[in-house]
Amino acid sequence: MRGIVIAQTLRTSWKQILYWGLGLGLLGMYIVFIGSDRDLVQGYAKLFESLPPAMLQAFGASSIDMFQSVEGWVVTLFVSEAGIFISVFAVMAGLNITSNDENAGTMDVIMSLPISRSVYLLERWIGYALIGFAILLATAMMITVTVLAASPGVQAELIFWSILNLYPGLLLVMTVTSLLTSLLQRRAVAIGLVTVYIISSFMATVIAAAASGPVADLMEGLSFFSYAQGEAIVSGSYEPAGTVALLLVALAACGISVALFNRRDLGL
Repeated sequence: MRGIVIAQTLRTSWKQILYWGLGLGLLGMYIVFIGSDRDLVQGYAKLFESLPPAMLQAFGASSIDMFQSVEGWVVTLFVSEAGIFISVFAVMAGLNITSNDENAGTMDVIMSLPISRSVYLLERWIGYALIGFAILLATAMMITVTVLAASPGVQAELIFWSILNLYPGLLLVMTVTSLLTSLLQRRAVAIGLVTVYIISSFMATVIAAAASGPVADLMEGLSFFSYAQGEAIVSGSYEPAGTVALLLVALAACGISVALFNRRDLGL
């Protein structure tokens, strides 16, 4: 029966929506409350103004102008931090797709059920993709409502869409984790590699902001953090091509994961 794995995944893991959504939402609400105090924001803006471009980029901003509005303040500080936290969830979700069941010794029981490997992996992937989206949606709604209450007149929809635009990066990290665990026999190595990728992506975004030229452009293009585009959404220069490209890469990686999982020796 198609969809049974998705339903089981949602039934056993729905609490992650509550934990992660509430945690990220509270972090965003704290940033909103700070942003509603204009004097405090101006003080922070003067501090950030003295930072080099690379350090500003670490906070998700290319210039000090992003700190001059509530929308820019919230998106700049929250999206960059949330991108790191949501990557942690994505790694955990990627491990839950197949690796944790293998590690616990229950995969042989699962594979004895009347369901193909391809269907099992795809439905697990869809289940955790839905959970990830629900986390970001809950977070975006909490922060948007808080912004509307604390700072009426602010373009809260820009903050809402900036948070949801973290979703392609979440899918990519989750899928890469699943792919690596399907490819490699050693789970610890897969975790190490995806951790290196996350850290390298963040550092590449920071370094690219302080440099220029084809190498810097290449580094920025390879970093999934650069596709969050929170600043571009606020400034009105957002281009959806990057978001679509990241989604396509995630879907392609999912297809490769299915192929590898079908050939993997599960020790049955």
